Amino acid sequence: MQVARAILALLVATMPLATTASMPAQQSNAAPGPANNDARDLPGAVVFRQTVRRVPVDIVVTDKQGNPVKGLKQEDFTVKEDKVEQQILSFEYVNNTAPSFIPPKLPPLPVNTYINLPSAPEQGPLYILYYDMVNTEQEEQMAFHHQLLDFVDKTQPGTRIALFVNAYGLHLLQGFTNDHALLKTAILSKGPGPHMPQVFLDGRNYGHQDVGAAISNLNFLADYLAGIPGRKNLIWLAGKFPIPFGPTAMLTSAPDDVMIKQTFAALLHSEVAVYPIDVRGVPLVDERSGDAKASYSVTSVDQTQQENIANSTGGRAFYGNNRVNELMDKAIDHGGNYYSISYSPTNNKYDGSERKIEITLAKDEGYTLSYRRLYFSIPENGPPPIYDKKNIRQAQFVAAKAEDTLYANIEHGAPMLHDLLFSAHLDTVGAPVLANAQQMAELVDSPAFFRTRHKDKPLAPLPPVKLQKYAINYGIVDPQLKAQARLHGAPATLEFAAAAYDADGRLLNSILNEGQASADAAAAGKSGALFHAAQELEVPPGAAWLRVAVRDKLTNRTGTLEVALPLKTDTSPLVANKGE
Repeated sequence: MQVARAILALLVATMPLATTASMPAQQSNAAPGPANNDARDLPGAVVFRQTVRRVPVDIVVTDKQGNPVKGLKQEDFTVKEDKVEQQILSFEYVNNTAPSFIPPKLPPLPVNTYINLPSAPEQGPLYILYYDMVNTEQEEQMAFHHQLLDFVDKTQPGTRIALFVNAYGLHLLQGFTNDHALLKTAILSKGPGPHMPQVFLDGRNYGHQDVGAAISNLNFLADYLAGIPGRKNLIWLAGKFPIPFGPTAMLTSAPDDVMIKQTFAALLHSEVAVYPIDVRGVPLVDERSGDAKASYSVTSVDQTQQENIANSTGGRAFYGNNRVNELMDKAIDHGGNYYSISYSPTNNKYDGSERKIEITLAKDEGYTLSYRRLYFSIPENGPPPIYDKKNIRQAQFVAAKAEDTLYANIEHGAPMLHDLLFSAHLDTVGAPVLANAQQMAELVDSPAFFRTRHKDKPLAPLPPVKLQKYAINYGIVDPQLKAQARLHGAPATLEFAAAAYDADGRLLNSILNEGQASADAAAAGKSGALFHAAQELEVPPGAAWLRVAVRDKLTNRTGTLEVALPLKTDTSPLVANKGE
């Protein structure tokens, strides 16, 4: 089963947010952003358009030894688009050699109580391992499996990595984490649910892959990463990269031309740099012809393709080394330190044309510059991304992410956020209960239950399912809220979002509430929390993950965490005595 888009159409809250005296309840009347619209309101299907008003470019500068060059200033860089010099509007050096966030040491927490702090320091930007088994021969899969485990064991502590696998469809095996033991568990898992086969038998079709599927997967990954700030490094691991044309090549098919432009525009919009890594290693003799030269010729074409993909997104291609884990290490190092700039193009015609970017330094010190060499100027009202009818909700979600960061942050597998600190205690409430007609009607637009509507054929009601109620008790420990309330002379308005996902990443149900946090923390008691709130979510069968978020609407500071289901059994004496 192909992974369903982690779509979020946050539903109107069906019950008020229960709070303590320090946080009066206020029910949200609508979900943020346009994703709350009904799918029937979409003419033709899609509302999201890739519009480039400001072009972000990350520049990796290395010396002759391959070490990152630090200390350059904005005036050292010259940016040209189609040979016309552009004005740099923003400039920043991102240095990821030191931890970006060091969490405090926490005492042991009660069972099923969580706080949105990582267990170890975080370091570097976000990395996505995209293991494309469909485009890797069986023999190479067997050799690479061990190298992948070796890479995870030895990679820099604190590096935040997510793992996608393309085998029987594209699957998210592990969301962003700096706990590399979780990555190893995901690699070794035998199921149930999405897992990585040690050998993907359909690899026998190697060399005859679906170009449209390859483009679709890249486009999905770009959509998934949209709304998450900063550079994301996508490490594409495969034996072949089945895009038979470079972004700069003349395309013979109009649909292909549209697809490639939309995909690379989406990667630009989401600030994704692609690092294609050939897992085949050193070229061998061509088995069909017995000619080593023929094999090298084919490989050279593949390498050119890798270079095209990397140059078009600001990444770097790696190949010609049988120690693929070392190439992955180089990709991690390469994407960790960079200069981030942006400019607004002087050519404001958005006609879908290719725009070439050239960046030079004031002094030629023999440095190597890696950056996005081109982009496509997709028009504001131009052809929208191609989605089939079943993906209408995905189009809505991508549009919503462009309007409201909450959608990106509540997505399954997204990075943990700790800009706003909170704790959450989760409990099941009673046994599962058969849903009533109103509850089933509210589930219709969730991705797991959504069905395409037809003008001449009304949808039949969904058969009822059993819903498990979960209680979420929040303790907001963020110290800035109290000062903020005093500064503005008004309580902070907080949003509380909860979403349940199945093992394939499909949204099952979600809820959004609001509450106001007063400056008086006396009602918080002795727990150490400044404010308290309680929320309940009805969850359909098949839930594997529960993700929660708290956001301060005034400052947009957000905290998120994600919990695997089922919950742990509380065997503490206090709980055990309740049953006596």
